[in-house]
Amino acid sequence: MRTNALIFLKKFLKYKIPLWFFLVVLIIIIGAYIKGFTSGNSLLGSEKRSYSMVRYLTKVDEQVFLNAGITDIETEANNLKIPWTKIGVPYTEKKAIIILNYDAKLGIKKPISIHKEDSKNYTITIPEFEVIGVALSRKNPYKLYDKEGELLSIGTEDIDTGALTVNKLSNESQKKFLNQYKDLIRESAKNYYDT
Repeated sequence: MRTNALIFLKKFLKYKIPLWFFLVVLIIIIGAYIKGFTSGNSLLGSEKRSYSMVRYLTKVDEQVFLNAGITDIETEANNLKIPWTKIGVPYTEKKAIIILNYDAKLGIKKPISIHKEDSKNYTITIPEFEVIGVALSRKNPYKLYDKEGELLSIGTEDIDTGALTVNKLSNESQKKFLNQYKDLIRESAKNYYDT
């Protein structure tokens, strides 16, 4: 029995480099499997859960005067930086391109004021126009067009496409449409209150 162990050990040491290479590859594969299994991405599938809670309910007096159908193409890139500097390391860039399709709803959130001038004439004062919100397209609201990384990008942080989308859909980023289409909004409001 002892001689068999010595023979095995001699053979093991004889093929030292290929066998060590095999063991390193095997350890990497086992490590990747364990990491995938513990993160919920095992071969058995993953369990998804979703929770929601109503934070508040508010009665509103809003009026939409203009829906702007918008397609936005957003691009963002990350790369590794040399520590304590803002200098990027070559070939470490990760990039994501997303396409968003949504409607920006423009109108008023505050109530109007109506003053009777005489028996047939009224003066209607409309408050400042605001972005009421956005509504994603029903057919194709969001598409990850491209997500790629350069040769050495394995250590670069992935692009957070969810945060990129939420930022683009915020009311602050929609305010440019108020200035761009204020004449159309005003005309729509005038037609609405004339009738």
